[in-house]
Amino acid sequence: MIEILLATYNGEAYLRQQLDSLFAQSFQDFRILARDDGSADGTVSILSEYEKQHPEQMKIIRDDRKGGSPARNFFILLEHASADYVMFCDQDDVWLKNKIGTTYDAMRQTEQVRGKDTPCLVYADYRAVGADLEEIRFNEKHSQVYRHKLDVRHLLVQNYVTGCLMMCNRALYVRCGAFEDGILMHDWWLALLASGCGVIRHIPETVMLYRQHGNNQAGAVDVKSFRYRLGKIRDKETRSMQYRYLKQAQVFYDRYRQILDPPVRKSVREFIGIWETPGKARRILLLIKGRYLKSDLVRILGQLWYL
Repeated sequence: MIEILLATYNGEAYLRQQLDSLFAQSFQDFRILARDDGSADGTVSILSEYEKQHPEQMKIIRDDRKGGSPARNFFILLEHASADYVMFCDQDDVWLKNKIGTTYDAMRQTEQVRGKDTPCLVYADYRAVGADLEEIRFNEKHSQVYRHKLDVRHLLVQNYVTGCLMMCNRALYVRCGAFEDGILMHDWWLALLASGCGVIRHIPETVMLYRQHGNNQAGAVDVKSFRYRLGKIRDKETRSMQYRYLKQAQVFYDRYRQILDPPVRKSVREFIGIWETPGKARRILLLIKGRYLKSDLVRILGQLWYL
């Protein structure tokens, strides 16, 4: 059994298309756990409609908790998960018919090699499309997640794993724990955890249409475009992101240091220690020496500039 965790918020525009794509999957041994985070549109009505139509395969989590972000919403959903495997689902994409089956096959193969008790994360690829699922001009090589640097040193400063493409086994997600301030995103957190005490596997299969409609919480972004880089320079939050990475690393280390692989534990502690080192030049040298760097030269230069 696979549980699909669907987090929604004001998603009525595209939700039906997404739900239809889930129920059209070639692999049907799944259950949807859906949770809305206080929508003011018709999202909850749509969810209720599909729950009535598919009572064996869909359940809405109803509570009075306010998530306030996709990450919090997904963490709450994880508290209700009980299946051997979970997948994460956004409200506005479209899953191709092979998505569950292809990812599940890769997960089972990974577990056969590493063991079912090993925390495992498997993720695939997407194709970016427009609001009406039309083809758009987008250079996938310019995406933040085009490269697959899955060691913890790189994951401490940049996420390379997109949540709506991943499957986690039970050995991984039961270790996720509760959301707390400092955790940036659920997928980033799970990627760090899998890298730290388990395994991450990427499969080069396109399994989803990643809809870009202008209101995405996260999306396919050309991180090498002049417009994106200029926006980052002007964005005041860019200056503070280094400290948000540090905070997440501190929370991660405090929570998992007892179960992290020893080399990973050493790397995370060294990363945290960089900020305790006096002098910007020395901190830059330690970042470079430790390979705690982003995915391309321009972003690395920005990272070092704001250190």
